[in-house]
Amino acid sequence: MTHKLHWIQALRGFAALMVLFFHMRPHWELTPALAVFSDITRWGFSGVDVFFALSGFVVYRSARQAVPEQGVFPFVKRRLLRIYLGYWPVLLLIAITTVFVYHSSLPPLKKMVFSTLLLYPNIWDNWLLPAWSLTMEIYFYLWIAAIAMLPQRHQVKAIIFGLLLLTAWGTGWLVANHSAVFAGQQPLRYALTGLGIEFLAGALVAHLYEGRPQPFRRPYIAIATCVGCMATGLALGMTSPYFDRVEVMRAGSFGVAGIAALVAALALEQTRHTPPNWLVTVGDASFSLYLLHTFLLDFSGKVRMALGIASPEGLLAFLLALPIAIVMISRVWYSWVEKPIMKAAL
Repeated sequence: MTHKLHWIQALRGFAALMVLFFHMRPHWELTPALAVFSDITRWGFSGVDVFFALSGFVVYRSARQAVPEQGVFPFVKRRLLRIYLGYWPVLLLIAITTVFVYHSSLPPLKKMVFSTLLLYPNIWDNWLLPAWSLTMEIYFYLWIAAIAMLPQRHQVKAIIFGLLLLTAWGTGWLVANHSAVFAGQQPLRYALTGLGIEFLAGALVAHLYEGRPQPFRRPYIAIATCVGCMATGLALGMTSPYFDRVEVMRAGSFGVAGIAALVAALALEQTRHTPPNWLVTVGDASFSLYLLHTFLLDFSGKVRMALGIASPEGLLAFLLALPIAIVMISRVWYSWVEKPIMKAAL
């Protein structure tokens, strides 16, 4: 990229906060004053769908330039380092805390190895629960690397073909055997995951953005249209829990909202408006926040119990301060751990 897309960073920060507040639900439900927000925060998991769309956009833009100039292997190596060198320090922190602070045993060896290498696409198999999305990210990176190896005139065709294939596969099985799909037994569920639709759609937006088509020349019309698409996608996804569990349904609801949010952010880049600096800052540290937040939430529960915070007033104050503290800790981790490691390695 020739310049930093501040609205994209702000959207990244907003998506990370959505996931944070989604996982804060069990904590906030401890006090009636915050439990009333459960109906809103329960949909915060859709921040992951925004991340997939953003990742498709960013990675494809990078691949189009890097692969022809440097080759596919340096590109893949750089993307893998970006994932693993951010993930492994957090996993090491969790291991140290588990043994020396909690005095608990580590997971079975197989789970540790597979989690460390990000080989589990299922959330519940992972040592660090949010790591499942990193497994999918690595898989999608390989898709983009393969597409970027094609002549540029064929790349968009490959992206569209991938979108159609994933949509047809997921929809076909949903129609042919919906009971198996709802039970998570769809053939090639991860190899041809519907979540790839969100990633490839983000890549397609990247291609369109380079040409500055009509939506980006009339940003306010694009923003209004995107807000409508976001509302429609979210409203559809909220009608059934299966829109979370079935990937092609998730892509057709929360994924549509995520793509619309991406296009809206890009349209805002064409205006004179700038995002709040604090949200851009959260976006810069969004990877650290995404990886650390579940660990910090668990740790906060133990701190709360150790301090004996149980009164309604004390509990309310503690839980209100908790997301602010988690964001600040994540920002410090980004500045002192993630960023220096990435700078040294990349």
